[in-house]
Amino acid sequence: MSLKIDSDGTIYIYQGDSGEVVVSGLNNEKKYIVCFAIQDSNRNLIGEELQVAVSNLDYVTFVLTPQYTDLLKVPKNKPFEVYYYGVKACETEDTKEDTLFIANSSYGDLNRIIVYPRKVIGYTNG
Repeated sequence: MSLKIDSDGTIYIYQGDSGEVVVSGLNNEKKYIVCFAIQDSNRNLIGEELQVAVSNLDYVTFVLTPQYTDLLKVPKNKPFEVYYYGVKACETEDTKEDTLFIANSSYGDLNRIIVYPRKVIGYTNG
């Protein structure tokens, strides 16, 4: 896994690599569906929104697969591409939804994913 997350919540990854994003600070007395989504600079959703059900834990882990991060394209004339992500916690028992703040972010801040071009295709299982 070659995913790195800075103290400000910025994620760094190579296109086609895998990694885990842990979101902590949830209320462990509630049942949540926690959602993770990536958008490009035009607010287009990239791939499917990831969803994880969690109860009695104060954290959730999202697994970014190679197939998922392969959707994060880097133009040939650029050293990297910037995408944006968001996380939302939805309470399953009373339909409350809250967009979560990541690290030291505040209302309206964008959570960035810096994607570097693939260096090696790697094992393709076939």
